Parts: sequence; structure tokens; C-alpha cells
Amino acid sequence: MKKWMDVEGEIFLRDIGMKRNQSILDFGCGKGTYVIPAARVVGEGGKVYAVDKNKESLDELMQRSEKMGLKNIERIDVPEGVKVPLQEESVDVVLLYDVIHLVVNRKKLLTEIYQVSKPNALISVYPKHHQEDMNMELDDIKEEIESAGFGFERMLYKTLMHDNHLEQGYVLNFRKH
Repeated sequence: MKKWMDVEGEIFLRDIGMKRNQSILDFGCGKGTYVIPAARVVGEGGKVYAVDKNKESLDELMQRSEKMGLKNIERIDVPEGVKVPLQEESVDVVLLYDVIHLVVNRKKLLTEIYQVSKPNALISVYPKHHQEDMNMELDDIKEEIESAGFGFERMLYKTLMHDNHLEQGYVLNFRKH
């Protein structure tokens, strides 16, 4: 986990297309597996919105980020539901990693993501459990996201962090039309 937070996470996020000075939305961020490396990638000129419904996870994330001196992370507590309380067209990159399978109304979530995303924003999805729990193929997931107004860009097979260990998986990248 330390190696991910210190080095590998930043490399991964740059590989998917994240850049300095961008604004990032990590929906369902948990304890910050991707938030902390993202905050380093975007630097002081960027912003990372850490969105989760779990108050304790966000508390832990904010305590860790404070100890690390990261001041570009904004916590957003979201109760049950998929409302994203950000301005329209304010986000460059949206991470939906290991979370869409938990969302009952994915169409509403994707509408919210579309609204807060800037034109040509990157939407990066790691649909791990979607395939396993819901017996959906990557093509089904791709089609669902495309129907919300996002154009498929590429699929990457990467090493990423899941449940505190590294694993291989497919990441799907989309762009807002």
C-alpha cells in the first residue's frame, strides 16, 4: 500500500491521462486510494474532490492528507444517492473506480457526472465487480456509459489498487462529447 501511495499510484494516474493543474472528482473514493496520488499528480494548481457517503472513510482520508501536507483535496460528504454538488462543467477527470456496481441508479449518476464534467473531460472507470457480481460484460458497461453521452476512448489493462492489494484489471476511458 505504501509503494502505491508513494509511487505507483501517481504513475498509474498519469498513464490513464491525468495531468498537472486539473480538477479531479473521485466518486466513491473511500479512504483515498486514488485521491492521495491524484492530489500529487495535479499539484497545488489542481484540485481533487473526494466524494463518498462513508463519513469515517473521509475522516481518515482527510487526516492522512493533512499529515502529508496535501491542501488540494476537498471532502464532499454525500448521503445515500448520486447527487454531485459541484458546478456544471467544473471537472477535468472523473474516477469511477470499483463503485458503479454499488449505485442502484447508474443512469442518474452518469447524468450527474456528465453535468459536472467539462467538455472533453476524461471519465475513467474500473468496473471490477460489475463484471463479477452482475454478470455484465465489458461491452455492456461500455454501452451503458456511451448512452449517457460519453465517447469510448480506450481500454487499458493495468496494475491497480483494490482492497489494499495490487491486482490486474481493465480500465475503461471515455471522453465527454
